[in-house]
Amino acid sequence: RIIYPSTASSVDVQLKNNDAIPYIVQTWFDDGDMNTSPENSSAMPFIATPPVFRIQPKAGQVVRVIYNNTKKLPQDRESVFWFNVLQVPPTNIGSDSGQNKMLVMLRSRIKLFYRPDGLGKPDSLAKKLQIKTVNKGSGKSGIVIVNPQPWFASLSNLNVKVNGASYNLDADMIAPFSSQTWWLPGKRSLKSFSGTVTVTLVNDLGARISESYDVPHH
Repeated sequence: RIIYPSTASSVDVQLKNNDAIPYIVQTWFDDGDMNTSPENSSAMPFIATPPVFRIQPKAGQVVRVIYNNTKKLPQDRESVFWFNVLQVPPTNIGSDSGQNKMLVMLRSRIKLFYRPDGLGKPDSLAKKLQIKTVNKGSGKSGIVIVNPQPWFASLSNLNVKVNGASYNLDADMIAPFSSQTWWLPGKRSLKSFSGTVTVTLVNDLGARISESYDVPHH
């Protein structure tokens, strides 16, 4: 993950090639659409320089990320974008073998959080999430997580222990000042809820922080 403070003129990203072969690397940004290509990413408010470069085996490369101000971003909350890194291997590896080869290109997408000045750091993000239960008329029940804060809550794990059963639910990212609902599998009512919800978040340094909640039924 990349944190881009609004007061920064640029942010440096260190890339490392741990392989024994060189790569051509291409970089670009998207706002959540994985189909965005370098050719149609010019509307993104961030650029990376150099956008294309060669990285040698066991070597590193610093890429400078710059907010180009082409799009005004909200100042009362974070915005999220994705930094794309495409690794293209050389085409001449094993060219003397006479065998057919398949070129495999590796693409990575790294979250970039634009953080306006004045928001501070989300040091207590996990503790301030709000958890409640919800029921559907079809007999299904779920967990609602409310994020009343100006930062994104990046969940890496979500576990629900209810009435003696344990469920690991698909983790997701909760936008600022919003909520998400996770439905439990099967027809399970939480009208007699007794248990805990454990949320694991990724902090600015990439570490996992867990917080458990005793959740009453609403």
